[in-house]
Amino acid sequence: MKLNSRRLIALLLLILLSVGFGFAFDAVATAIEKHQYPMPEEICGYVSSAAEEFGLPETVLWAFVRTESRFASDLVSPDGAIGLMQLTPETFSMICTEILGEEEKSSELLYAPATNLHYGAALVSSLYERYGVWETAYAAYFAGRETVDAWLRDPNLVTPQGRLNIPDPDTAAYVEDILRAVERYGELYFNRIP
Repeated sequence: MKLNSRRLIALLLLILLSVGFGFAFDAVATAIEKHQYPMPEEICGYVSSAAEEFGLPETVLWAFVRTESRFASDLVSPDGAIGLMQLTPETFSMICTEILGEEEKSSELLYAPATNLHYGAALVSSLYERYGVWETAYAAYFAGRETVDAWLRDPNLVTPQGRLNIPDPDTAAYVEDILRAVERYGELYFNRIP
């Protein structure tokens, strides 16, 4: 069966349009996702610096900032958590003295994005070092070390592979949010999934 030239041209145009629409659809979908998972220019350098200093993947810090504050450096939660990484004054004090071995500082410093990211990254790094599993570190950031330590002592909550089954629905949802954000940042900006 022979195709006449008009049919051949129509078929080629249809193929080109299909390919073009496919690329356009992908571009629009990526733009929408980048809007949902942004990397605001004004804090990019701070995130990179803090991640490098504490040996963290940038995707992890971006996920925390998105999940914790939605990039609002002046945000104060009802519990008194401040800034991009939503650190409470008590947690900030603990990071200064216990994790970094520094003198206690004024919690007013937490409103500065660079400071907030620096100390938040120090906390995330220490939690990962302590637990060795990202999901457990994320749970401890949300629920606290003491709570996670108690869960880990409960044999009913730990798999044979040593993974924690998080019993608190709010903490479990938080960990899922962080995991999803880490994955999306990795795919959208770093061409990888950590």
